[in-house]
Amino acid sequence: GETPPPPPSAASAPSSTRSAPGEPGGNPYMPGASVAAAATAREQRLLLLRQAVQQASAALADHDRESLSMVKRRHVGTGLAFVSFSSPEEATHARTALSSPSYTRAYCGRRLAARRAPEPSDVKWENLEVTRRERWRRQLASTGVMLVVASFGTAIISVVCYIQGKNVLNSLTLGDGMRGTILSLLVNLSVMLPVILGNVMLFVSVPLLAEKLERHTTFTGKELAVMLKLVFFQVYNSVFASLAFLFDPSIDLFARPWYTTGGALIANILFGDAIFIQVVLDWVRVGGLFSRLCLAPRAKTQLQMDRLYVDDADIYLAFRVQLAGKFIILALMFGTAIPLLYLLAAFYFWLAGWIDRYNLLRRLSPPPRTDAALTRALCLVVFPLGMALHALMACLFFSSLPAEDAAEANAAAAAAGAEEPATSLSPPIKSMSRMLPLWDRVSRTSRLGVVPLPLAAIVQQPARRKLAGYR
Repeated sequence: GETPPPPPSAASAPSSTRSAPGEPGGNPYMPGASVAAAATAREQRLLLLRQAVQQASAALADHDRESLSMVKRRHVGTGLAFVSFSSPEEATHARTALSSPSYTRAYCGRRLAARRAPEPSDVKWENLEVTRRERWRRQLASTGVMLVVASFGTAIISVVCYIQGKNVLNSLTLGDGMRGTILSLLVNLSVMLPVILGNVMLFVSVPLLAEKLERHTTFTGKELAVMLKLVFFQVYNSVFASLAFLFDPSIDLFARPWYTTGGALIANILFGDAIFIQVVLDWVRVGGLFSRLCLAPRAKTQLQMDRLYVDDADIYLAFRVQLAGKFIILALMFGTAIPLLYLLAAFYFWLAGWIDRYNLLRRLSPPPRTDAALTRALCLVVFPLGMALHALMACLFFSSLPAEDAAEANAAAAAAGAEEPATSLSPPIKSMSRMLPLWDRVSRTSRLGVVPLPLAAIVQQPARRKLAGYR
C-alpha cells in the first residue's frame, strides 16, 4: 500500500553496473534473502524426490528379480485377439476373409482362424494362455483321475449292494422289540452311507478338477466337460454295480434272479435321485438355506447380507442337465425289462420343471451367459446313446428269459427221463411264439392300422411252420 520510491537516477546507478535481481541494491520487489532461501528449499526438495525415486526404482528392481525367480516360466502371448466391429456386416466380412487360408497366409503370414467371440462373462481370462495341446493333456489326466475315483466308488456300491442282495444283514441277530427295530434301521442306514459316499465323490471331484486342472477358456467349456463326465461316470457307476451280481454263479445273464438284485438296484438309484438328490440337494439346498436364515441376518453390511441371501448359480445348469442325462440313459437302457423306470423318469422330469423354475427365478443369481452347448450335447450325444443302448439291451432282455425257460424245460425233461427235450425252440422263435396271440388280437382290433393284419399274417406263418416242424 506504500508509494514506491522514484527510480534511481542515471548518475547514481549507471547501466553498466546495474545490480541483478536478488542482490543488494537490486529490484526492491524481490528481496534477495527470500529468493535465495526459496531456491535452496526447492533444490533440497528436488534432491529428496530424486533420492525417493532412486530408492523406489531399486525396490522395484529387487521385486522384479524376486518375481522372476519365483515364476517357473515366462508368460507369452495367448495367440488370441478380441476384435469389436461397428456393425454385424463388418464382422461377417472379416470372418469370411479370415476363413480363407490363402488370404490369411498372404496378408498375415500364417493361417488364422476366426469365430464369434463368447460373451465377456463367459470368458475365463486367466486361462487364455493355455494352448489347445496342453488342454488336451490336462483333459486326459483329469479323466484318468476320475476313472480311478469312479472305479473306487463303483467297488463300494457293488460290495454294499451285493451284501444286501445276499441278505447277509438279515442273518444278523439284532434282538426284538424297539431295540431290534432301531438297530435294524441303523444298520440299513450305515449300509447306505457308502453308496452315498460313492456318488458324492463324483459330485465333488469333477467340478474341482474342471476348475483347477483342466483350465477351460470359457465357462461354457467348463459346464460341458462337467456335464458329460458326470453323466458318463454316474452311468458307469450304476451299470457296473448292477452287473456285479452276474458274477454270482447262481445268476445267469439277465435271468429272473437278476431282476431282484441288479434290476432293483437300478430302480432304487433312479428313485433316490428323483427324490433325494432333486428335492433335498437341488430344491431345499441345505447350505443356501443355512446362509439365508442364519448367516444373512447377522451380516454387518447390506452388501454382505445380499451376498449371503442369494445363492450363486455357478454350474447349476450343468448339474441339472447331467442328472437328466442319467435318467434318459438308464431309463431307456433298462426300461424294456423294468417299465417302472419310465414312470420314474416321467415323474422326475415333471418335478424338475417346477424346481428349476423356482430356483432360477427366486433363489439363484443369474448364471453366466453361455451358448447352447449343453442342449446340443444332450440332443446329439446323450439321446442317441440312450436309444442305441435301448435297442441293444432289448435284444438281450427278450432273449434271456426264453432261454432260461428252455433250459428249465430241458432240465425237467431230462429229470423225467424223456428221450428228447420238451422243446428245442430257439429263444427268438419262442419269444415270438408268445407274442403272436397278442399281436394277432391287436392287429384285428386296431382301427388305426398300427399293426396291419397282413403283416401279422406274414410274421405268423413262418413262425407257425417252424413250430409245426418242431412238434
